Amino acid sequence: MLRTAILTVMLFGSAFFASGAQESEDFSHEFAYRGAKLEGEVFLCTSDRVASAGFRRDAIKGVVTEVADIAKQRNTTTWRITLKGSQAEVVAFTGATQTLEVAEQFSVHRGPLGLLLTWQDRKPSSQTITIDLSNSSFVYSGQDLNIWMNKTNIFVGSCRPYM
Repeated sequence: MLRTAILTVMLFGSAFFASGAQESEDFSHEFAYRGAKLEGEVFLCTSDRVASAGFRRDAIKGVVTEVADIAKQRNTTTWRITLKGSQAEVVAFTGATQTLEVAEQFSVHRGPLGLLLTWQDRKPSSQTITIDLSNSSFVYSGQDLNIWMNKTNIFVGSCRPYM
């Protein structure tokens, strides 16, 4: 599942990048994923892989550039997710900056295979987390529109119970 998610991200990123580029850069990669069943109400989810796609703006020059990247981070990003009924408290320790972020309250939607967590700010930004409880796979996506960019980041990884 993790590798399938990476493949989806890579295909999305490549298709997104190729749409405005003169030359298509197609890429796909697939691995089998096996994860353990996930139980409990508090999880520690980690990822060291991220795909980013969108548009970066140079506010001074007025130039907009289309960007797409797939990278393995030097540092792992970790999320502690605490389920509380229809809400979840999510705290991230980001790999890029190595800072502990303020807890955010997500809405929890339970489905037959797992969890969908959503967060929407008043600004044009949102975050979505999906966790497949049958195999502990984890996908986080965050979208943001601001003066510097219109971009999304997608992290893939796995979760384990947090004690």
